[in-house]
Amino acid sequence: MTKENFNEYIKPFVVLVVICLVVSALLACTHNVTEPIIEENARVEAEATRKAVLPGASSFTELDVSAIQGVDSAFRDEGGTGYVATAGYKGYGGTVTVTVGLDNDGKVVGISANVSSETPNVGTKAGQDSYLNNYMGLSGSEAEKVDTITNATYSSTAVRTDVSNILENFESIKGASAK
Repeated sequence: MTKENFNEYIKPFVVLVVICLVVSALLACTHNVTEPIIEENARVEAEATRKAVLPGASSFTELDVSAIQGVDSAFRDEGGTGYVATAGYKGYGGTVTVTVGLDNDGKVVGISANVSSETPNVGTKAGQDSYLNNYMGLSGSEAEKVDTITNATYSSTAVRTDVSNILENFESIKGASAK
């Protein structure tokens, strides 16, 4: 191999490999630093949402709802005010996640919907209080009575499905053991 071949073929390859290794190492370090921060922020946000949908709640114990179809997570308030459950269903732009606060009788006392992946000013209407308040006080299969929003059918149907799944599984949530 001549020096000319080395400079033309091998040297650029080696330089690119070294650059890739350095960049990969830097990305791994960045990931290791930011991952715990992101996880903590998500935990704090989820805790704040739980307290917002279940007024008067003090602290929560996570329940094992792995066997309950249509419910992603559930928590019991240690102060005895009720339960908080979360479910996700496909909307128009992605998964619509709904968090519902339930009293001990299974009635909705608070609700929050993450519709950030939905179309702005159309699908996001399903996350506004003016729509979500229609679910307040409902229990059992009553959520199916709530109408969808015109032009936001996918998003509002996702919210209704999430709430229905949670309400219809309330007794199973209530009977679930701590994780």
